[in-house]
Amino acid sequence: MNYWPYLVLFVVLGGLLLFSVRNRRRQMAEEMVRISHIGFGDEVMTTSGLYGTVVQRNDDDTVQLAIAPGVEVKWALAALRDAKSLPHRYRKAMHDDDPGADPPDESTT
Repeated sequence: MNYWPYLVLFVVLGGLLLFSVRNRRRQMAEEMVRISHIGFGDEVMTTSGLYGTVVQRNDDDTVQLAIAPGVEVKWALAALRDAKSLPHRYRKAMHDDDPGADPPDESTT
């Protein structure tokens, strides 16, 4: 009996699996670097679209976000996007609330 077609299929599927694992590890490393750059005073947007400023970073991979004067909420770091990494239209929305604020830096887009 000829097993070559099965062997070729097995090798191709194994290669695809290894490739996807390698890409996932690379993405995880990039995510860890991104999270490590979020700190006190950074303007962020959550994955659900809530804008805020980091006022405290906790040891359990969470942060306290100030979302309004006197209102702080706790969020997981994994749910945050740093304002500098956001597209211009989202960074612009962060400054629409404060007419006296400086506009976002256009040189980073």
